[in-house]
Parts: sequence; structure tokens; C-alpha cells
Amino acid sequence: MSPKEPVLVLLAAALAGGALWAIAFAANFRAAPAICVVVGLAVGLSWRLAARVVPPPEPLLTPAPYEPREEGLLPLTSLESRLSWGATDPDRFRSRVRPELVTLAADLLRTRRGIDLDTEPDLARSILGEPLWQLITRTPTRSPNRAELARLVDALERI
Repeated sequence: MSPKEPVLVLLAAALAGGALWAIAFAANFRAAPAICVVVGLAVGLSWRLAARVVPPPEPLLTPAPYEPREEGLLPLTSLESRLSWGATDPDRFRSRVRPELVTLAADLLRTRRGIDLDTEPDLARSILGEPLWQLITRTPTRSPNRAELARLVDALERI
């Protein structure tokens, strides 16, 4: 704090109090000088405090906002669990695993090859291969064993 600072605050307070008294006098209102002095001091101190407040420095790098991702370990674990249960239970394979594989195949065909499974079935069949095509178009009567499932997954990866 510099030695001139209290003088500046008092000068600002006196100017603010005098201005308040002049405004009140011009409006035919008799203001008490004590009130004008108190208001003037409040204005002067507020001015000084506002001058001392320094905004925090801007960060050099702003971190990217955190966005939780839908993909990752949890869906992979869920799919692994479905595959393991589907290998032993044909009903579970038909109701849980097969719909996932059909959706995955349709999405891969659409995004990687630009082929719609419903409107271009012949082209989709040639890309998918016969075992994967049979799985998609016909309801299986039994669950595929591990080797068959591995071949189906390989066919999906080749899309």
C-alpha cells in the first residue's frame, strides 16, 4: 500500500459525499452532512477495493471436458458374458447373442461398405459369407461351438 493511497480514498470519499449533497440540494432535499460523509466513504472504499481485485490469470491450456464413453470394457465384458452363456444354452444364444451379432453385422456393412442388409441382400451375402449369412437370416436350432463362433467373429472382422 503506497502512502498516497489513504489520501486518494479520502479525496474520493469527499468528492462522492459532496456530489451527493449537491444532488440532494438541487432536488430541494436537505441531506444531513453526516449521511453524505458516510456514503462518500463507502463509495471511496468500494472504489479502492474494486481497484485491488485482480482477476485470476487465464489458464495456458484448457483441459478438454470429460465425456464418458459408451464403448470400452463394460460392453466388451457384457458381450463376452453373453457369448459364454450362449455357447451352452441355445435359447439364450437365440435371444441374446444372435441379435447382437446381427446388429453388429448390419452396422459394419453399412459403415464400412455402404451396404444396407435389407435393400442389398445378395451383395451383403457375398461379403458376409455363407455361415454368417445363415446365422443372420435363419434362426439357429443349436448354439455354435467355440470354433464356429470364432469363424463367425472372423467373418465379422473381415467386413
